[in-house]
Amino acid sequence: MKLLFGSAQDIGKRKEQQDDFYVSDPCRTDGSNPGLLVVCDGIGGLPCGKEAAQITCDAVKNSIMSEKRISDIHGALLKSLRDANRALLDFIVSKGKVMECGCTLVAAALQDDMLFWISAGDSHIYHISGKSITQLNEDHTYGKVLDAAVARGDIDKSIADKHSKRDALTSFVSFWEVTKVSSGKMRILPGDSVLLCSDGLYRELSEDEMIDAYYPDPMKWAGRLIEKTLLKNDPYQDNVTVVIASALE
Repeated sequence: MKLLFGSAQDIGKRKEQQDDFYVSDPCRTDGSNPGLLVVCDGIGGLPCGKEAAQITCDAVKNSIMSEKRISDIHGALLKSLRDANRALLDFIVSKGKVMECGCTLVAAALQDDMLFWISAGDSHIYHISGKSITQLNEDHTYGKVLDAAVARGDIDKSIADKHSKRDALTSFVSFWEVTKVSSGKMRILPGDSVLLCSDGLYRELSEDEMIDAYYPDPMKWAGRLIEKTLLKNDPYQDNVTVVIASALE
């Protein structure tokens, strides 16, 4: 299957770009290296968010793209996550002091007509077919814990919705083993697209707005998404990153 890739990024209103991403060269997924998309978002409030995102993104890229042929893509993605853990540990050791740092990760590998993905944190991956858009991964946030408590009747919904820790991450990539990982696979059809993004995009644009920005060229589509995000003129606009793979019809 022939794929086209696109990407775009903006620093938003932040002083530093703490998102990082990787998009492999456009290719025909013919059983050799898969097409690879990666988005990482450094954890706000922790030191070295920029470095954590760069190190994780590079580790995942190098782990996947250095293989001549991958028979188990899901296993390879999980291995790339462990490689990122080790790389972050080496970074912390090089600093000579104990510190907590980390980032979110969402990575997608496309081979033949199959999509494989993993994620930790609250960066998103969407499958888009026509006007239909579906988030594939689970957000690892305390809000999910609160919502489950509401469903059980343990707390009131108004309390859960306004909880100060609602957006706190319950899983992300750091120097320890990540125990909570969202992953999956699905078949991709001609005309389908896969979109990965940091929270700087989906906290500003609804899923309908993402679809409304559609353009057949994924590079232009990604640019339009960034433009629509910045037009919201949020004074606290986070770093925003989007990468897209579109399967040609």
